[in-house]
Amino acid sequence: MCAGTVDEWLATSSEQWRTQIDALVRSVGGVGVRWLSIYPYSGESSAATRTAICNSIIAAYGGQRSGDRVSVVAEAGLIVVIDTCADGQERFVNAVAKIGQSHGIDEAKLAATILSPASGEPDLVLVLGSPTRVPESLMWELAYSELVFLNVPWLKCDVEHIQMAIGDFQRRDRRFGGVDS
Repeated sequence: MCAGTVDEWLATSSEQWRTQIDALVRSVGGVGVRWLSIYPYSGESSAATRTAICNSIIAAYGGQRSGDRVSVVAEAGLIVVIDTCADGQERFVNAVAKIGQSHGIDEAKLAATILSPASGEPDLVLVLGSPTRVPESLMWELAYSELVFLNVPWLKCDVEHIQMAIGDFQRRDRRFGGVDS
């Protein structure tokens, strides 16, 4: 999910984080989702800003922080990862640095680092924003994902919106880059 700006996330209170995460977890219950990643749509952020956002999430929901990410194990074992970095290129560079030259860098290692804890690219990316602009925060994740755009503000997104996006996704005929002849 790609939703809200860094500034909106910074202004999101711990209670609002709890409400949003709970709504997202409820909305994907029963459809086989094992992990959910949330990224800001856009925005510039300093290390202090990212730390403040992570601390607000941890205050609301607990979880573990690793760099710019907070991981939470929610209801029924669903893993929710909130990544506070809105710059996909920066996330890519950070993944390369994390792997390090001594281990050799290849596509599989990059994917594993960028997408962790998932074992592959997401099937569905829900973008809260205009369909005329692809968010810069999801440089890697968009290659094989289906996109659903909802023009809904971050804190107004609820269970009905998520279920509508999942329904849209379930009705699609995925061809993974193939074209009809």
